[in-house]
Amino acid sequence: MEDEVLDQDALLDLLARHDNRAYQYLYQCYYVALKSLANYYVKDNDVAEDLVQDSFVSMLESGYTFKTVNEVKYFLYSSLKNKCISHFRKQKVRDKYYQEILSSQTEEEHFWDKVLEEDVYARLMAAIDTLPPQCKMVMMLTLEGLTGTEIAGKLNISLDTVKEHKSSGKKKLAAQLKDGELLCLIGLLWF
Repeated sequence: MEDEVLDQDALLDLLARHDNRAYQYLYQCYYVALKSLANYYVKDNDVAEDLVQDSFVSMLESGYTFKTVNEVKYFLYSSLKNKCISHFRKQKVRDKYYQEILSSQTEEEHFWDKVLEEDVYARLMAAIDTLPPQCKMVMMLTLEGLTGTEIAGKLNISLDTVKEHKSSGKKKLAAQLKDGELLCLIGLLWF
């Protein structure tokens, strides 16, 4: 497969059949360019690699039937762009939170807050795992920072369906996670 060149029809056929050779071929063709682009924006080689990997995983999991190689290329670059934006959103929230912590608390207080935060996050993720698959996916993508419209496009569902899954997910999570910190976290994340 290393030196093999697939014509457009063969590649699209392999992709339609979810044949690993198609993904390997695309990885060889686009990995370097995608990683270079991601690295240009995030300025962190490890993060860039993760974002590119996530873009390929998104393509693999999308179930989308590509009609042209340009659609495949567009999907990969768009996915990477969205993942970079999501990364920056998360980083902005983390940076803001970290600065607030540094300015208002001692290191020991920060340590115990971090322990609590990780505990709350682990409990939230465990609760999300109990949701029905589509609802779980909507909630996870919301946590990644995607908008309702982006989630609808990614999952090929209507915006109203996304809103229904969010509402249903919030109710189910609130019922499972009864203590104040977790309910507050749910409120901050999804309201």
